[in-house]
Amino acid sequence: MEEKNFPAPAPAPAPVRRAFPTFGDLCAMLGILLGMQVLVGFVVSLVGGFVQGGGAEMTPDAQGRYLCLVYLTAMSLGLVGIVLYRRKRGGTERVVSFSTARLNPALLLWACVLLFAVDVVIEPLLALLPDAQPEVGRGVWTVVMLVGLAPLFEEVICRGVVLGSLRAKYGVWVAWIGSALFFAVLHIVPTMVVNALFIGLILGWLCLATGSLWASMLLHAINNAAAYLLLVTVGGDVRLNELVGNPTLYAVIYSVALFVAVFSAYKIHGTLRRLKEAEKTPAA
Repeated sequence: MEEKNFPAPAPAPAPVRRAFPTFGDLCAMLGILLGMQVLVGFVVSLVGGFVQGGGAEMTPDAQGRYLCLVYLTAMSLGLVGIVLYRRKRGGTERVVSFSTARLNPALLLWACVLLFAVDVVIEPLLALLPDAQPEVGRGVWTVVMLVGLAPLFEEVICRGVVLGSLRAKYGVWVAWIGSALFFAVLHIVPTMVVNALFIGLILGWLCLATGSLWASMLLHAINNAAAYLLLVTVGGDVRLNELVGNPTLYAVIYSVALFVAVFSAYKIHGTLRRLKEAEKTPAA
């Protein structure tokens, strides 16, 4: 009987390796955001000085209005620049989700407790760093900037574009840590960088756990509102140990906060591990 030679099956195509984002892409997006802030700040101050005739010192309310205008303009242009840059680099997958299906009030409440606990735990570290808190002004426009605009823009960029893009290419762990580092460097000032790093880890975990930006935006707004409230009531450079006064009471508060932070880190690790396993399941 004559044998027939069948063609060998074609090899399976290799999985497509996404080009975006690389480390250079992250640096470029940071450069877009920071560059826009410098450029817009310079232009607005130049125009404002020309209109005022120069030399007039702004009141805290006027400073809040000025900074709000600079922030809104710079972040709007920066977000547009990042979106265009991402599209040019081939980042086309959907990365921003505003779904409310998995929002959990209990999880959000625990995240608020964790924010306070982490703030207490890292306080001794922040005390070692040079404290050069930027002036944010006072009044309604400052509240609009801190509680409204900052959570919106920074969550869409850091937990939306950056975290989503990193997760699509590298997975949940790199996305979680990388987006927190991006968020931290964006704040420039050393004490704010360290503080923003830990806040970014909490916000990133909350975004990953809920699959939505709403929870992280709300938590971000709560954090900024609490920080502003402390700023206008007791001052921005007052530490918790100074407010408490009693070393024994402070030690108790610190111990409880440390326990909450460690326990939460364990639970966060479990959440991210489950998400990582869920990423592997479709491929398997």
